[in-house]
Amino acid sequence: MSEAAADAELADLFRDETTERLDQMDAKLLAIETGEGDAESVDSLFRHAHTIKGGASMLGFDDIRALAHAAEDVLAQVRETGVFPRELAAPLMRATSALRAMVSGSAEPVGDLLSELAACRAALADDQADAAAAAATERSGPGQASPPEPQDPPPAGSPPRPAVPHTPVARAAAPEPAGPAADATAATEHTLRVPAAKLDHLIDVTAEILEYRSRLTHALGQQQQLSQDVSDVLGVGGRLLGELRDTTLGLRMLPISAITGPLPRAVRDLARAEGKEVEFAVTGADTELDRVILESLSEPLTHLLRNAIVHGIETPAERDAAAKPPRGRVELRAVPHGSMVEIVVSDDGRGVSQKVIEAAGREGSLASLLTRPGYSTAGEVTSLAGRGVGLDAVKAYVNALGGNLSIRSQPGRGMDVILLLPLGLSLSEVLLFERGGEAYGMPLSAVEEVVTVTETFSLQGRAAVAVRGKSLPVTDIAAILGMAAPPLGDAPPAIVVMAGDRRAVITCDSLLGAGEVVVKPLGPVLANLADYVGAAVLGDGRIALLVASAALIAESPAGAARPEPDTAPDPAAVPRILVVEDSFSVRELQRSILETAGYPVTTARDGRDALAVLDRDSHIALVVTDIEMPGLDGIELTRAIRASAARSSLPVVIVTSHGSDEDRRRGIEAGADAYMAKSGFDQQTLLAVVARLVGR
Repeated sequence: MSEAAADAELADLFRDETTERLDQMDAKLLAIETGEGDAESVDSLFRHAHTIKGGASMLGFDDIRALAHAAEDVLAQVRETGVFPRELAAPLMRATSALRAMVSGSAEPVGDLLSELAACRAALADDQADAAAAAATERSGPGQASPPEPQDPPPAGSPPRPAVPHTPVARAAAPEPAGPAADATAATEHTLRVPAAKLDHLIDVTAEILEYRSRLTHALGQQQQLSQDVSDVLGVGGRLLGELRDTTLGLRMLPISAITGPLPRAVRDLARAEGKEVEFAVTGADTELDRVILESLSEPLTHLLRNAIVHGIETPAERDAAAKPPRGRVELRAVPHGSMVEIVVSDDGRGVSQKVIEAAGREGSLASLLTRPGYSTAGEVTSLAGRGVGLDAVKAYVNALGGNLSIRSQPGRGMDVILLLPLGLSLSEVLLFERGGEAYGMPLSAVEEVVTVTETFSLQGRAAVAVRGKSLPVTDIAAILGMAAPPLGDAPPAIVVMAGDRRAVITCDSLLGAGEVVVKPLGPVLANLADYVGAAVLGDGRIALLVASAALIAESPAGAARPEPDTAPDPAAVPRILVVEDSFSVRELQRSILETAGYPVTTARDGRDALAVLDRDSHIALVVTDIEMPGLDGIELTRAIRASAARSSLPVVIVTSHGSDEDRRRGIEAGADAYMAKSGFDQQTLLAVVARLVGR
């Protein structure tokens, strides 16, 4: 079971939830085997198998998905026939044992078990057909039945078909439990598994201590003179606290290699599907990042690699015509830069066209053009490219972390996409400054130098300043952030800011200096403000908003300042999403995806719970729902929404394991605005659909 492609915390949730569901399935199967089961038991078993399959599909556990799907098919046939032979409980319990072994990481081959379940399903289908034929014969009257047609013998090597219900199916070897030897081996491991939440709490406490020491130092620094003893104690405390900080933050650092394991196989499969030959290399795999950043980086990297192969690398024939080796090269590089790390996805493919280069010049930069929402260079829409979805989401992801995205490309010479990300999220090195009596901070990695603006001139209709022989646009930070502030004084201090391949000059009232601050997340009211990545409490007790470096450079070539807003943003205006899903792990996955994209999210366990939420929360702007749920399912929920005069226009997106054309037709006929299968789930597609339906 490959866990590298899945978020570690969600994988743990999936394991815990699946184990609980398997316990309930075993209890139901034992009851059925002893003759105590009922129709509700069959429905419950089917829902459990269906939910396990759906969660495994979304988290990339393909072996679990396949076996759960096989069990679900058998149970679906049982629901259709209305008969559950007692003998069928045995192979299904072997399936739950195998699933349990897979979840625990001690799985054995299950090919024979899959064949056995397929034979059980076929036998049930034949039994149903025989029963239907017998009923038809009885209706047609005696003497009118057709003689049975001879049947072909089963193909050689096919598994024997069990008779239902009289003959039990052949038993497959169930996975053996781990013995003492395995336990002894595990005991020699010099590792300690600690829940991520405990590490996060330790980091939070350390950050609070750092913040407290900063305020204490500020208060003591206002005294005229400190005794030598006090100074020595402060010095020792500072060194010890520094060691604690470095050690604590190191606990949450993981190498890039933790998420690159599945990438070579993914690149190979995608290249073959595109009829291309690709060599893939990873350099700097031992570069470490904060676990939270690393676990969320997998999806953007997958998209960038997909872009490199689909849009960038040419076919062997095209490369031969361009005098290139037939095999293209795609590389993922990770290079530390102080408190930041540079992640580069590069290819030696066709690059962008000269027409795109010219358009980028008008736009301001190649990154500004290619990350514009809805922009695509693909000539046609396919399942892999051309939908204008992806690079804008990658940019939003990078900006949300306080990083930068830049792109380099030349026609025929490939493309480099560069993500500059912070090493960690808890602490950040910033340059602090003031404007309008308020304190702000910007990442120190985005600061090129500090200058004084003594003279400006007009460049393309806006103010500019000469810095080391180059003309750079100059803007008041108040205009960029849309805040009210008095006019700047003569010769104000200014900061030369770098964001990707662009530079600009930002003016302010005064500079407070550089320092390391504890980054605190913004509350739910301010979380949707893209200009800020967090806040920090300064030593004097003031709150400093931390400005995203990408917000400091306007997107237009002229760098026109944004107008001051008339009113503060209304948090109620942010579209709220209702996620309806009975699987806790899948529900949490969808919630985290949507919240990371800036949407407030409310959750419900089934359709009835969802209707109750809709009755009490008028701000719900869209519903994302599964189909198979206990009580009121997703189809009935959609119909109930459409039947309500107050909610009839509420957008509904169905995300389900039921991916057939017939299932899709049922969903659309019920009134769903979009229908997505959990198999091959793509979070960027989900975000694009949600954004389209809520008008963002």
